[in-house]
Amino acid sequence: MRSVANMIGNHPNGIIAWARSRRTNGSLEAINGLFQVTRRRARGCTGLYHLRTVIFMIAGELDFTPI
Repeated sequence: MRSVANMIGNHPNGIIAWARSRRTNGSLEAINGLFQVTRRRARGCTGLYHLRTVIFMIAGELDFTPI
């Protein structure tokens, strides 16, 4: 109980921000997971340009069926 009380006492701004917005960092974790998958998928392409292109292709959910 003391550790919980200390945590609440040390982070009042974060707790108030969460109570107002009800947002967590879950969406950021999902984006981070997407980037990790992209890094694994783009193995061999070490440049930022190529990695960014693969991220756009995966995250953008582009439809290439007509091509």
